[in-house]
Amino acid sequence: MLRAEIDWQICQSCHPCEARTACNTRAIMKIDPDEPAYVEHSRCNGCSKCLTACLYSAITMKNLNGSINPAG
Repeated sequence: MLRAEIDWQICQSCHPCEARTACNTRAIMKIDPDEPAYVEHSRCNGCSKCLTACLYSAITMKNLNGSINPAG
């Protein structure tokens, strides 16, 4: 099963976070508006809607076996 991962070096801490808005399970979280988003893995269902919603391609989908599927 795939899980979303956010690269904090790429994340621009957008207001509003488009990936967070696109997430049906509310797995994309932000505590501080000026900090990068993070993924609550227990909520992520691997649908990858956040992947295409992120304007800066800061999200990848990571397979449970460790392989990474980049955006695009």
